[in-house]
Amino acid sequence: MKALLLLAISYVVQCWWDVGHMMTAQIAKNYLRDNRPDTLAWADSLVQDLNPLTDGKSNTFAEAAVWMDDIKETGTSFMNDWHYTDRPINPDGLLIKIDDQSRNINSIYAINQAVSVLTNSKTAKNRHTVFKAQMLRVLLHVIGDLHQPLHDTTFWNSSYPNGDQGGNFMKVQLENGTLVNLHSFWDAGAFAFNPNNSFLVRPLSQSDQEYLNKWSLDVIKKYQFTKYSNLDMTNPSVWTYVGYRQALQFVYPMIAGSNNYNKDYVKQAQEFCEENLAIGGYRLAQKLIDIYDKILLNEAKLSLVD
Repeated sequence: MKALLLLAISYVVQCWWDVGHMMTAQIAKNYLRDNRPDTLAWADSLVQDLNPLTDGKSNTFAEAAVWMDDIKETGTSFMNDWHYTDRPINPDGLLIKIDDQSRNINSIYAINQAVSVLTNSKTAKNRHTVFKAQMLRVLLHVIGDLHQPLHDTTFWNSSYPNGDQGGNFMKVQLENGTLVNLHSFWDAGAFAFNPNNSFLVRPLSQSDQEYLNKWSLDVIKKYQFTKYSNLDMTNPSVWTYVGYRQALQFVYPMIAGSNNYNKDYVKQAQEFCEENLAIGGYRLAQKLIDIYDKILLNEAKLSLVD
């Protein structure tokens, strides 16, 4: 595949793992605030539980969505596979080998394990444990991850006989000549995640928190929940398959066999990412609602026994 010249700003901004993740969580927060404030209060209390044990950059609900990236270099390599699910795109029908672990230990596994910990009936007496606080942050992060399509697939062909690691090995060239990998281009929301020409560096200032909140409200207004009421809001296996299809039908075709510049592509990609942020935020909110309702049910059953 040849590199595609992409119109973009002249520097590489912080990517999905900061701004995109915070936006997903902020959209979920605002949805919960208006529809299920009890769920938001519970989830935010778990965020606060872990704050004394962090570096101070992930103390708010939105910032906590980046925590899983913060700890990547702290001996937590066993969690590396939790950030993605590698469904193969293999148009040439190559004979490929997928590691058995990557088949089973992935973003779907991470979400299901987090739900299991948070809703375990045997720990119903204790809403607040360090492990539950960690798993809440896993949900905030991983649900955001799998709404970036290149977290849901890896591409194989003769140039990438061992896969492109979700676009990490594939380069695209910006208009100023800078080379970035395809995964980073999409992590950056096609460079849409550059509000106010700042990086929204954590810990967020008061003005940055206000900007993030306003931006999320604008996205909610543009992509209202009712538009997506027919989508699956509960099953992460479905979510990752949709991301895989998005990569198959939209992300990779734009660089297949051509380096012709498409002036509309970046705008389309930015709108695509923005809508995925909204959907990811709504799904995160619904997953938290489902979990909290199960917690309330477990506690009610426990009170009957007592």
